[in-house]
Amino acid sequence: MTTAPTPPTVPGSGDPKPFLPVRTAIVLQTAAFVGAIAGALTYLSTGDTAGAILAGLVGLGASVPALNGLIGD
Repeated sequence: MTTAPTPPTVPGSGDPKPFLPVRTAIVLQTAAFVGAIAGALTYLSTGDTAGAILAGLVGLGASVPALNGLIGD
C-alpha cells in the first residue's frame, strides 16, 4: 500500500508578517538617504565631522514626518 504524496503548502494567513511594512521601509530608507546627503554636504562645506553628523541626523529626523505625509498608503 502506498501513501499519496502530500501537496505543497500554499502561502496563506498562517505565514508570519514581515518585520516592517513596505511603506515604512521606503520612508526610513529615503530618510536615511536624505540624512546622508545632508551630512555629506555639510562635511564638504565645513570640514567639521561632528557638525556633519549632527546635520545628517537632523535631516533624517526632519524628513521622516515629511516623507510619511508624502508617501500615501
